[in-house]
Amino acid sequence: MQDLYIFVPKKSPRSVYSFKLIFSCLLADSFSLHLVSNWKVFLAFKGPKISYGKAGADSALFIPNCGFLDETSFRDFVPEIKGQGENTILFPIDQQADLNYDLPAAVFYLASRYEEYNHHAPDKHGRFRSANSLASQYQFLDWPIAHIWADQLLQLLLQTFPSLKKPKKKFDFLSTMDIDNGFKYRGKPLWRNLIGLCLDCIKLRGDAVRHRFRLLFLNKPDPYDNYRWIRRQAKRNKVSVRLFVLHSKKGKFDHAVEPQHPAYTELLQKVKKVGRVGLHPSYLCLDEPGRLISEKTGLQSKLKRQRMLHVRRHFLRFNLPHSFRQAYEVGFRHEHSMGYSDAIGFRAGISVAYPFFDLERNRQLPLTIHPFAVMETVFRFYSHDSPELALSKIELLMRRVHKYGGRFISVWHDRSFCQESPNRSWAELYRSHLELAQELKSGN
Repeated sequence: MQDLYIFVPKKSPRSVYSFKLIFSCLLADSFSLHLVSNWKVFLAFKGPKISYGKAGADSALFIPNCGFLDETSFRDFVPEIKGQGENTILFPIDQQADLNYDLPAAVFYLASRYEEYNHHAPDKHGRFRSANSLASQYQFLDWPIAHIWADQLLQLLLQTFPSLKKPKKKFDFLSTMDIDNGFKYRGKPLWRNLIGLCLDCIKLRGDAVRHRFRLLFLNKPDPYDNYRWIRRQAKRNKVSVRLFVLHSKKGKFDHAVEPQHPAYTELLQKVKKVGRVGLHPSYLCLDEPGRLISEKTGLQSKLKRQRMLHVRRHFLRFNLPHSFRQAYEVGFRHEHSMGYSDAIGFRAGISVAYPFFDLERNRQLPLTIHPFAVMETVFRFYSHDSPELALSKIELLMRRVHKYGGRFISVWHDRSFCQESPNRSWAELYRSHLELAQELKSGN
């Protein structure tokens, strides 16, 4: 591995975090990083090096330092911004330097989700709105902007130090699913299904009548019981799948089979054959944090597993830093909620797993964030795109991740595989985007 020295006048928790994020995550451990605050030691090193300060040095790449990473507390502010789309930069600095902006500060601002602390005007579910983000306002939400910045830095390093070997960019893909229901009709009391059958008849819901009748009287599969088909698609395209399962009683926004019902045990057996299982905390976990530990231990018990390390919040309901801090404190080590429910794109400007930084405590926690880029319900219920248009948007984002390197994560829901006719085209979209991912992975 190639040595790279970086002069940092003050090695703060934020500067150390930011440089490690850039060179260990965004640039995939391409260098052996040495952060030094001793100017003489820095000058004595004859290999590739970066000066991150107020002035540059001979034979060193110079990145201007605006001082933001030396701060130790949160303040409600928006950095200066120039450009838009893929050309956006944060913290621009007008001085002689190899870069015209404080790149480490820009990466830190997005990765830490600084703009979401004490956010105003949440939506009806208490969530930060995508429309309020800088990424949306400056039109870089659909660009993995932190990767673009890191690539700019890499190209400057390669130009300044021709002896450096160009690291190979790698593309990866992960399919994830939120099991919000498990089954559509199974797991419900007989009286509810009979009433539902009558209502379906009255409202002339032909597919619903047929499927519910076949389930109740002919012992046919539930319309949401498509786990074998999903498993076949994943295996055919050599794709890993992770599924997040609710473990709670029914509520206004929690509709899954209840854990005490015999159908729940059958559901777990089915999803375990598709991929690895994580917890999908119920809607009320944000308002009643005590629920998180009980749901975690309950699902662990059902799975006969000692540890449950992966989590994605139902409805993506979380507050920073408390929700992520709590996830770590109860034993989770991987958080998958970093994305929007109402827009596709890169919420943190990043498309690779990276560590969580707690701004209130000014330190990194051993909790890994896995940001996703696409959730199929955005197309169905927000932008109202056809599956064909949705595929073109997915392909655009996926090819951008492929260009700069990283992991593309998509989110699907069990109801989008329903056998009833309005949903079949979304199942085909799932198959198509797996095939696209496999094609891009094969071209690495």
